[in-house]
Amino acid sequence: MFLVVAGVAVIPFLARRLRAPSAALEIVYGALLFNFVLDSRPDWFLLLKEIGFIYLMFIAGMELDVRSILKSGKAFWYVAVSLLSFSITPLLFILLGHSFFLGVAVAMISAGIVVPVLKESKIIKTPLGRDIVGVALTGELLSIIVLTLIDAVHKYGFSRTAGLELLKLVLLFGLALLVLRIVYLLVWWYPERVEKVMESEDPVEEGMRGVVTIVFAGGLLAAAAGVEPILGSFLAGMVFSYTFRSKGRFEEKLNALGFGFLIPFFFVGIGSSMEVGLLASPENIIFALFLTVMVFVSNIYPMALSRPLGISMKDACSMSLLLSSPLSMIVVAGTLGEKMGFLSLEMNEVLILTALTAGIVYPLLFRFITKKL
Repeated sequence: MFLVVAGVAVIPFLARRLRAPSAALEIVYGALLFNFVLDSRPDWFLLLKEIGFIYLMFIAGMELDVRSILKSGKAFWYVAVSLLSFSITPLLFILLGHSFFLGVAVAMISAGIVVPVLKESKIIKTPLGRDIVGVALTGELLSIIVLTLIDAVHKYGFSRTAGLELLKLVLLFGLALLVLRIVYLLVWWYPERVEKVMESEDPVEEGMRGVVTIVFAGGLLAAAAGVEPILGSFLAGMVFSYTFRSKGRFEEKLNALGFGFLIPFFFVGIGSSMEVGLLASPENIIFALFLTVMVFVSNIYPMALSRPLGISMKDACSMSLLLSSPLSMIVVAGTLGEKMGFLSLEMNEVLILTALTAGIVYPLLFRFITKKL
């Protein structure tokens, strides 16, 4: 554990020097640490990796400001970007002689790197930053839904059982909306109590304890409904964000716990599952580079929709670049694809290499362009 946390403590300084996302360097560190120093991944490490992923999805959901998206009038276009990617990219892969699911994996959209990079670049509160977060988070939600639908159809086929599994998903969304409404009313009726919980000087951190409980309750509820726990924690983050509009220093505490301790275990864990021997195969490296290019191709649609999105072509290009680093969701799609038999173990590792390459190259290009802007 000391080797993991000590490496994670140093990585932000290196990231600033190299102008690379901390998450990408954490993956590289995980690959080096577990391939050359440690020979196994303990159970506690795998557990912390899953906890970090669940907490990351909660923070991602918390960044999704439903009110702002609806008021902006761009919600339809945010969804359209993802729908175009999921509709066209898999068809391109079929035409190129590859599997449909590989195209789905490449079309994933994730906020796992988008949100940290925007925070580090200090543009997350700008109009462009809000648009990128809106597209990334709605895309991540649709990515999770697409994987859930594929998993249900793969398990049960086009049958009544598959329909029941999908009904569970709809009920989960309905329950999230109900909980959102109830919590919103409680906040309205008991503002003094909420203020006490949210205040920054609370010595026992009642608010933090309650929110961490909500994170895992959302994951547990999703697992009970037969879907990925990350969907539940994502919805929990949305509920929290919608209910508590002014979070103040409380949001800083949530980010400190996540990005300071829990979330790095997820990114180091991704690197730990990567075999360095994969780099010895030129064919795998070339194919990973091809997939990296295709990741950008699957995210060019903001440039096609720049006018309805109300952004310039340069802003749309920078959005496409940052959206082309769907690190966490490509890894999730590869893992699920291997479990379902759509992808081989080797292809899953190629996807991890693709996610790592895209997670380093495209955010660097994004930072270069935004500095020019």
